[in-house]
Amino acid sequence: MQKMKTGKKLILGLSCAVALTMASTAFAEHGETPTVAIKNAEATIKAAVTGNDLFTEHNDSHHFDAFQTGQTPTLTVITCSDSRVHTQLFGMDPDNNIFVIRNIGNQVKTAEGSVDYGVRHLPTKILMILGHSSCGAVKAAMGDYSGESKGIKAELDTLKPVIAAEDKSGDINGRWSKNVERNVDYQVKAAMELYKEKIQAKELTVVGAVYDFNDLYGKGRGKLVITNINGETTPNKIMDHPVLKELNRGEIVTHVGSLAPAL
Repeated sequence: MQKMKTGKKLILGLSCAVALTMASTAFAEHGETPTVAIKNAEATIKAAVTGNDLFTEHNDSHHFDAFQTGQTPTLTVITCSDSRVHTQLFGMDPDNNIFVIRNIGNQVKTAEGSVDYGVRHLPTKILMILGHSSCGAVKAAMGDYSGESKGIKAELDTLKPVIAAEDKSGDINGRWSKNVERNVDYQVKAAMELYKEKIQAKELTVVGAVYDFNDLYGKGRGKLVITNINGETTPNKIMDHPVLKELNRGEIVTHVGSLAPAL
């Protein structure tokens, strides 16, 4: 992964600046790596190793000085395993800044130990539950997944309480987008139950957000949209939260009911 040179500050609402996958142009602005279509295992591992060579070329030994003996991230993120969702969406260098937990459906309970480590053992003050548009786990939980493997079924089962409460009016795609946000709210609630004392002591803020690469909220593809802070889901009240005081809050806080184009 290329080191992002935009500084350490978390810029919420920044568009995804780099779509960096094995099938894309790594370090394209330097003209060093052509676009490669990954078609087999050999090409895949070659792209990974070659990409790491480029990474180390652009990040000398001093890049790693700050985290030789430990980590000091400022943000813990629980997000989906979906390959379209990566930390470059924040526009900041993720190394030693973002502690990431990934699973299908960006769930708290299925990764509780990892979340505990980020919240209780690392100096992170923000726990972000990051859902995303077109979440396959949410869509799967809305239907019949009985034919899936035991492991997948176990993780989808934990999403059932979210889907059971859904409003089944409207088209399937509209319900899907609402359930993505409903799941974020559900995971925020789960986190608040686990870390109630830290939230009350103002040592932790739980932020619910959606990474919208489909432009469902009408703010542009790749935008980060905040939908929940410490269980509060009313946009005007979210915007009043002190953690957002340095931001143009009206640009990043909205609700799925404010969708510009329908999904």
